[in-house]
Amino acid sequence: MNNPLHKPLLRWYDKHRRKLPWREKKSPYRTWISEMMLQQTQVATVIPYFERFLKRFPTVKDLAKASEPAVLKLWAGLGYYSRARNLRKAAKIIVAQHKGVIPSDVDSLRALPGIGRYSAGAISSIAFEEPNELVDGNVIRVFARLFGLRGDPKKPATQEKVWGLAAESLQRKRPGDWNQALMELGARVCIPDSPLCGDCPVSKSCFAFKNNLQESLPEPTASRTSITLTWTAILARESGKVLLWKRSKDERFLPGHWALPERRHLKGVRLGKTIKTVKHSITHHRITVHVCEGKIPTPLPDAARWVPSGKTKDRLVSSLWRKAVA
Repeated sequence: MNNPLHKPLLRWYDKHRRKLPWREKKSPYRTWISEMMLQQTQVATVIPYFERFLKRFPTVKDLAKASEPAVLKLWAGLGYYSRARNLRKAAKIIVAQHKGVIPSDVDSLRALPGIGRYSAGAISSIAFEEPNELVDGNVIRVFARLFGLRGDPKKPATQEKVWGLAAESLQRKRPGDWNQALMELGARVCIPDSPLCGDCPVSKSCFAFKNNLQESLPEPTASRTSITLTWTAILARESGKVLLWKRSKDERFLPGHWALPERRHLKGVRLGKTIKTVKHSITHHRITVHVCEGKIPTPLPDAARWVPSGKTKDRLVSSLWRKAVA
């Protein structure tokens, strides 16, 4: 049975799709890296990171051989650093268990660290043309309007409805292009506020457009309450060096990262004046860091290290701590 959405949407995608580095020179490795970087991150932000990352680690074997600090250094500023760690872990598994070849089936992909239902569908369909659907925020919005879906788009029941529709409507001859066309439509035309229905290639089939419900669908998501946190960090300098702190793997925020030591890390520290105040957001947490001078007790704990001022960027990955030291 022909789907009336297929031809107009793919025709629009072929003509209007953005030229992105992972699209213009496609490979399973490039698709995988781009999909991991694009999680929670805008396309324009990802492009330079993607190009630097591929220059340094052009193959999965290069990535598997890399050290974690080397990978995190190239990821610095992108946030959600577990993505970078999982990329490296997955690369090692691909080399060890798949002879360096990224698998094409969703089950094998989902067995790799950092790859979930969406990512597996994206990699298998885009890189291998396997007929697998995907659902992300853009697809949820597009389908909610196209099919008149009600319900909180973040609720599992609503998402399962969308996954079902995505499977039913999949264009099986060009699954990768079809999935990208849906996401492209959501990113550029069927946008959250004031969608550009006059530019939409499938508006004639759209429930929301025909019923003037573009601004009402998808239904609003229950807002998540922001949590405000206040930290006190110490910026200590000595003989051209800065004192940094290796956060433990058990830290709730930025585990395993180099950072400035916080007041709670150094028993007996004597605080001086506040040098600056830095504001930062991590998911729904709003963090304020008061950066203070401090008299550092001796002997230093094992997690503390004096680092030359010019070398701090080699260790500080999070933009929070880079802003604090700058």
